[in-house]
Amino acid sequence: MKKYFRLMLCALLVIAFAASAAACKGGDPKPIDTNDNTAAPATQAPAKDLDVDELAKSISENVPFEDEYLTLVEDREFALKFYKIDPALVAEKDGVKQVAVYSASSTPEMIVCVKAVDEASAEQVLEPIKALLKYYAENYTNYGPEQVQKINSAVEVIDGCYVIVAVSNDNTAAGKYIDGLLGK
Repeated sequence: MKKYFRLMLCALLVIAFAASAAACKGGDPKPIDTNDNTAAPATQAPAKDLDVDELAKSISENVPFEDEYLTLVEDREFALKFYKIDPALVAEKDGVKQVAVYSASSTPEMIVCVKAVDEASAEQVLEPIKALLKYYAENYTNYGPEQVQKINSAVEVIDGCYVIVAVSNDNTAAGKYIDGLLGK
């Protein structure tokens, strides 16, 4: 079990390094559909078709994370395999699976945004993510016990066919920001 955890941690570090190197193209960050770059749009009506990439990016830019190297996992198929999400449950847009994952290199912090094919599938998408969080909590007890509370209080949201999970340095703030993005 320890060997598997170490192997998984090494794989995550390699992916995070590769993603951060690929993401170093510069540019100004732009939150989605809001005039205020520091707060979630509290009164915005929920969009009928959210862009999971923009949603995850906005969360990464507006929610506090301990790990400053939170990076996009660009290989969507790998992200689905890593989180053990059945690809058949995930919606596609222009042939691209609608999943966006940001992962940290040295903490269990993450953002996972998925558009499921329907509302029933959204519940099934969340289950393996919750199982991974449970696994992380068990393993971080010895590896980084200060991270366990962060994992145990992860934000888990299902809104229609959208699944959003965030483990951040301030999960309360993350939950409020995500609710604002969803118009709750």
